[in-house]
Amino acid sequence: MAFQQYFHACKYVSRNKVYMTQSSNNRQGKSPAEEFAPLATTFRRRLLAGVGSASLVAVGANFGGLTSFLLGLVPESGRSLKLDVLYPIEGYSRRIENNEGFEFIYPASWVGDQRLLYRAAERLERSLDPLPTDSPKSGNRPRKNVNEPIVAYGPPGSSGELNVSVIVSPVPLDF
Repeated sequence: MAFQQYFHACKYVSRNKVYMTQSSNNRQGKSPAEEFAPLATTFRRRLLAGVGSASLVAVGANFGGLTSFLLGLVPESGRSLKLDVLYPIEGYSRRIENNEGFEFIYPASWVGDQRLLYRAAERLERSLDPLPTDSPKSGNRPRKNVNEPIVAYGPPGSSGELNVSVIVSPVPLDF
């Protein structure tokens, strides 16, 4: 009998299935807006949290060039904060090497020279042993080959005629 209070069977049966609908007696006089109000607040909170976190991810990842576009609206402030190291501003990126004492701006469409990366990978000595305490760290010791560029950028697929390369070498005091 209690089952009949909450549910009533429909008058038709299709392929041995009985379709049931919920009775209106279950709501106890509440309107649908009142019944689902707690769910609506939870939904709004989750929607705002989801949209907010997705927006932060989109800005942080420069999704679709969004961050570059926003920084392009006020390029002076983005460049003064040196955000063009991470995100291209108005089509240009920045390279900063504080240890070597240089920085320059290059077109964002340019790519780094792969040969420099391969040479650096060959020089690395991979080991699980910790470094000895008396050896200088690699960032502080002088480079062996000062004629080799530290960084090089150029347009992709070019012959190397148009590029930017930086070679750092010691300058004598009497120069």
